[in-house]
Amino acid sequence: MGLWLKCPGCQAQNLLSLKVCPHCGQNLDKLPAAQRVYVMGPAAAPPPEPSPATPPAEGGAEPEPAEAAAGLAKTPAPAANTGPAPAKKPKRTKKKKS
Repeated sequence: MGLWLKCPGCQAQNLLSLKVCPHCGQNLDKLPAAQRVYVMGPAAAPPPEPSPATPPAEGGAEPEPAEAAAGLAKTPAPAANTGPAPAKKPKRTKKKKS
């Protein structure tokens, strides 16, 4: 539960620390007291980030799968590198007795 400030422009719930509504761009910093509406409620989920626009395929090529277009294609995870590789020990050779 938390205290939220309702935007007078789009009625979205915003954090009290925000100075501008991320939904409509309304200035929330210098609202008159008559326009300030506080709402008590659960934490709102952050708005979804816009997906990057992909240009249409040229030459009649097949469209990309939805997963790849949305940036959800599986890519291998980078190997964890904690620093330079340890130096290899030289091979030990047996000394011949003379």
